Amino acid sequence: MVRAIRANQFVIKDQSLSQEELLELPKIVFRSASNCIFDYFYFLSRPDQLQEVVGFSPKAKLAFERIKKNQPSVFVCPHLSNFDLMGYALALNDFEVQVLSYPEPVSSYKMQNQLRESLGIIVTPMTLSAFRQARKRLQSGGSILTGLDRPLPEDQQNKYQPTFFDHEANLPVTYVRMAMEAEAPVIIVAATSQPGGRYILEATDPIWMEPQEELETEIIHNANRVLKEAEEIILAYSNQWAMFYPIWPKFLGV
Repeated sequence: MVRAIRANQFVIKDQSLSQEELLELPKIVFRSASNCIFDYFYFLSRPDQLQEVVGFSPKAKLAFERIKKNQPSVFVCPHLSNFDLMGYALALNDFEVQVLSYPEPVSSYKMQNQLRESLGIIVTPMTLSAFRQARKRLQSGGSILTGLDRPLPEDQQNKYQPTFFDHEANLPVTYVRMAMEAEAPVIIVAATSQPGGRYILEATDPIWMEPQEELETEIIHNANRVLKEAEEIILAYSNQWAMFYPIWPKFLGV
């Protein structure tokens, strides 16, 4: 994980970090993640207190109004700050979305998904069955949420390699295809840690998919547009980016 953090941070900072900074950054990221884990379990049994420390930016409020109005949306999120706590906050506010989680989860991740489900969050690991369910949800005016920055396993090489921080990456792009089919926008939502122990959910404006002549060009073009906006959010809160898997394996030796 330390090597992955170093490599990922090295790339997003234009490969300009010193060895001293590369040694220190994993500590900073782990401290941030540890604080988030503590807060998550602390507030699980204190939902009233949670409402006092969680807020929604104006764009996030507009984004989630789409759910109330049954306007289909594809929400994607980077692994920033306390994304699990934000999911709990959304469930408490009756924002119902289907979460497409990582496929073939290991036992610890299955337990995490079970905990999410116990809080009222609909979690479906990415399978053909889950994709069909998600498509039906979008067609009926519902919304889905999935991650956008966790790389796929090496044995699941993506046919489409979008560009992320100026380098091709083996990242999922299924959300683009689903948004295109449903004629729904993609909206990036991101949890962010703020001073005073508060959390704010940020969001982008709706990103409507732009049609292209070729399917492959269309998917890559729109995935790149989404990832470009995600880059700005990740850079603004880079110390909170809890991505413990190497997105660009060639940089693991830094």
